[in-house]
Amino acid sequence: GKNYDSKNLMHTFRLLDMAEEIARDHRITVRRPNRDELMRIRRGEFEYDDLIARAEEKIAVIETLFDQSDLPEVPDRKGLEAALVEIRERWYLN
Repeated sequence: GKNYDSKNLMHTFRLLDMAEEIARDHRITVRRPNRDELMRIRRGEFEYDDLIARAEEKIAVIETLFDQSDLPEVPDRKGLEAALVEIRERWYLN
């Protein structure tokens, strides 16, 4: 392996990908379509400096996407709470 925390960097890229997906598509895909690439990062198959450069590029893209996004600045807490209650009721009552 490489001389860096490859598991941490794998999660960093997973979260950056999810942030980009939220900004661009307004959704989250839990099972990542780029799982193989993420596993290669975890196995330490990339140079640290290359990963950091890629992460910085992703951050710049994400910042631009969120600047242009029509997503609200704060979540709809009442809506989220109602959804959570409904999910729990379905889970525990069925």
